[in-house]
Amino acid sequence: MIKVCPKCGSIHINWIAGGVAGAVYKCDDCEYVGAFILEVRANELGRFQEEMRKTGTE
Repeated sequence: MIKVCPKCGSIHINWIAGGVAGAVYKCDDCEYVGAFILEVRANELGRFQEEMRKTGTE
């Protein structure tokens, strides 16, 4: 499973903090910061990112 930014679909997402309340992630591409991230199977990543572009979720 690959961690994916829920805002832009990038895989350039990094763990920046964590603790009792859970992890916080930051996307290097769109500057999203939050606890909510998506996980996608590696073989479905390209199709997932294409769908995000089509639907305008970026």
